[in-house]
Amino acid sequence: MKIAALDMDGTVYVNEDITEAVKEAITAWRDAGNLAISATGKSIANARNTLEPFGVELDYHVLYNGTVITDGDYCILHEEHLPSDIVQAVINRYTGLPLNIYLTGLSGADQVAWDGLAGRESSMVANTEVVDPGDVAKRSTVLMSLWIPGNAELRREVDEWVRANCAVESSFNCDFYDIMPPGHNKGEGLTRLLDHLGHEEAELYTFGDSFNDLSMHSIATESFTFPGTQIADEVDHVVPDVAAGLSLLLDR
Repeated sequence: MKIAALDMDGTVYVNEDITEAVKEAITAWRDAGNLAISATGKSIANARNTLEPFGVELDYHVLYNGTVITDGDYCILHEEHLPSDIVQAVINRYTGLPLNIYLTGLSGADQVAWDGLAGRESSMVANTEVVDPGDVAKRSTVLMSLWIPGNAELRREVDEWVRANCAVESSFNCDFYDIMPPGHNKGEGLTRLLDHLGHEEAELYTFGDSFNDLSMHSIATESFTFPGTQIADEVDHVVPDVAAGLSLLLDR
C-alpha cells in the first residue's frame, strides 16, 4: 500500500487556490489504488471549506496537527482535547499583546479569543467568530493557535513560556504557533491512522512546507517539500509542487 500524506496550506492549497494540476494528480494517485490523506493543522470545518469548493476528495484526514483523525467523510475516528485550564492560562498570559489567539473545536467555525492585530485575519483561518475569553472553560478546545506575523522575538518568547509552563505539544507553522494536547503531532497522528488501518508497513510519502510537517517527514518512506521553504534540508526531495511529486512517484 502506498499513501500520500498532504499538508494543506502552502502545499495543496496555495495562494487560496488548488490548481487543476494538483487536483488531477491527487485523482490519478487515488485511481492507481493508492491512498491520499490530508495532514494539516486545519479544523474539520476549515478543511471542508478548503477542499470541497474545489471538488477535492481524500481518503482520510489527520487534522488539528494530529489531534483528530477522520475518514474521508469527516467522521471522527480519534480525538483529543486541550485541558481548559491550559487554554485559559495561555489566553490570560497573552491577551493585550500584538497577536491573535484562535481556538478550534470539533464543530463550528474557528474562533478568536483575542484580536491584538487591529482586525487583521490570516487567510489560513478565515471566517472566524469572536468568543468571550470567559467562556473558554465551557467549550471543548482541540487546538489553539497564536498568530504572530512579523515578530520573531515574540514568537520565541511565546514558545519559551509555553514549554516552561504547559504540558502540551507545540509547533511553528509559518507565523502561527500551534498548541496541541501532549504527544500529538502530524507524525503521531499518521502513525495512529496507519495502525488503525492495519497498514503499519505502508510506503508513506509526505508533502509539506513548514516546521509542523517535520514530525511526519521524519517517519516517511520519502519526504517532499518545495523551492524556497525553510525545511528543504530536512527532506528527501524538493519538487515544484504536489503534482510534480505525485507524478514522479506514479512514473516509477
